[in-house]
Amino acid sequence: MEIRPAIAPDLPAIVAIYNASIPSRTATADTEPITVESRQEWFAKHNPSRPLWVLEVDGAIAAWIGLTSFYGGRPAYNATAEVSLYIAPQHQRKGYGSLLVQRMIDHCPSLGITTLLAMYFDHNTASQRLFTSFGFEPMGHLAEIAVLEGTKRGLIIAGKRIGATNL
Repeated sequence: MEIRPAIAPDLPAIVAIYNASIPSRTATADTEPITVESRQEWFAKHNPSRPLWVLEVDGAIAAWIGLTSFYGGRPAYNATAEVSLYIAPQHQRKGYGSLLVQRMIDHCPSLGITTLLAMYFDHNTASQRLFTSFGFEPMGHLAEIAVLEGTKRGLIIAGKRIGATNL
């Protein structure tokens, strides 16, 4: 098992893992598969201060985690980032999510991040358990803002304060 920075040839696997989460209607508000082409710009925005990492198992990408700038990257929010985590269905419930979240938390001080945000549907109990186990606390609940399969769903915004070495 290896965690490493994502590189351009990883994008098809990253997209495939993301697309695999769509049918469950618990992990993303996308309702149709996305394309590799549609994620090129998103991929390019990841950099050393907003990393995108993949977890490889037996040479294949099993999961990915990344940070994005909060609220469009406005400068006053530079010390805040949103974490995104997706795990291929066949690799879920193996502890990979915890491994990746811990790795990201450990790197936040060197990235100047003092607030890490996780955003997930209020019916996504797996994400809620994972982030709560790392000390993320609810900071907001946007009730019934999404409609999935005809059902209104809410969004939880959970946050974790992290010490930073530089701002």
